[in-house]
Amino acid sequence: MSIELSKRGIVHETDLVDNARALVPMLRSRMAETDRLSKASDEAVAELEAAGLFSMTLPRAYSGLQTNMSTWLEANTELGRGDGGVAWAVTLINACNWMAAGLYPRSVSEEVFGKANTRVAGVFSPRGVKARRAPGGIVVEQGMWFFNSGVYHAQWDLLGVPMFNDAGEPIGPGIALVPMRDVKILNDWDTIGLRGSGSSNVSMENVFIPDERILGLLALTEGRVTGGFGDQALYRTAFVPLMASVLSFPVLGMGMHMMEEFVASLPKRDIKLTPYTKQGEAPVTHLQIGQLSAKIDAARALMARAAGDMDAWSAKDTYMPLIDRARICRDTATADQLVWEAADILATAGGGSFARRGNVANRIWGDIKVASMHPYVSRESNYEMYGRLMCGVQPMLMPV
Repeated sequence: MSIELSKRGIVHETDLVDNARALVPMLRSRMAETDRLSKASDEAVAELEAAGLFSMTLPRAYSGLQTNMSTWLEANTELGRGDGGVAWAVTLINACNWMAAGLYPRSVSEEVFGKANTRVAGVFSPRGVKARRAPGGIVVEQGMWFFNSGVYHAQWDLLGVPMFNDAGEPIGPGIALVPMRDVKILNDWDTIGLRGSGSSNVSMENVFIPDERILGLLALTEGRVTGGFGDQALYRTAFVPLMASVLSFPVLGMGMHMMEEFVASLPKRDIKLTPYTKQGEAPVTHLQIGQLSAKIDAARALMARAAGDMDAWSAKDTYMPLIDRARICRDTATADQLVWEAADILATAGGGSFARRGNVANRIWGDIKVASMHPYVSRESNYEMYGRLMCGVQPMLMPV
């Protein structure tokens, strides 16, 4: 793969999906190493970088590809077919790159992306952060943030912090952009799924953050932030649902991979206590494949519509209406649930051998389950938000 990429030279937006598909065998071959490391290896990161897959959302001004949501969806789904955890880290790094480059002032983005191959990770929900107002910014005296996906591959971090007025009074949540030299990675990512995401917890002590590197969360969710590239369509995409929808992109690929593994195993399997010596000849198998493939296809259709709608609205002068933003969050949660239901059908069809350590199918099953537990794709929260709007009830803060 490295040889092919080097021959190709400069990566173009039109290469992204093919490049991601070409990396699938490499990602699958390194699964054991990825699980041992609890993150993508340096070699895998280098190949992803060479393929342009960390540059999808960077402005062309910073040698990025500045792709649209539909291409992001297709490329990251392909990576999900290779390794769901690694694909999860890639999609979140792209989301944080998009935010840091497009929504912060140009002076900030220049500082961050002025050097080649800069990557940004992030956690927007703080856990026990103690901070205070200081001249020109805030000081985080102590803080911890959980599940910082992709942080091992980042040079900057987006972290949720409290905001204060000049009198030092709290005025709501914000998101601060912090260099990784100020962040401590706790190396505690040890899970049953998404191991390749490297989603370690992080902490920080006695760090000053200037005001220009802090954005208000409410302003972001309401579309009141115009960054240094606000005149370009990609960076006019609604903050929510973008931050939620991109989590489903790798999940779609995970579901496709699990189905591929199941179909490939059929010639080698029988169904115990039945006359079927070949599982692929049994009517129950045909029904299972019909049902689960419909679920995965329906999930892909929902997210393709979501990506297309985000692209269409970002090309307009009008910010995406709240009802449409809520619908895409609802559909993202539904897509993840459909893929999980398909994966669980496959797990049942896999029989007793599914439980064996080293079975690729149960690894993917764990990846899908852990991914579907993210609060951004909570069905209950997203269904309630959409339902409130449909019923004319005052909406609450969009989930982030």
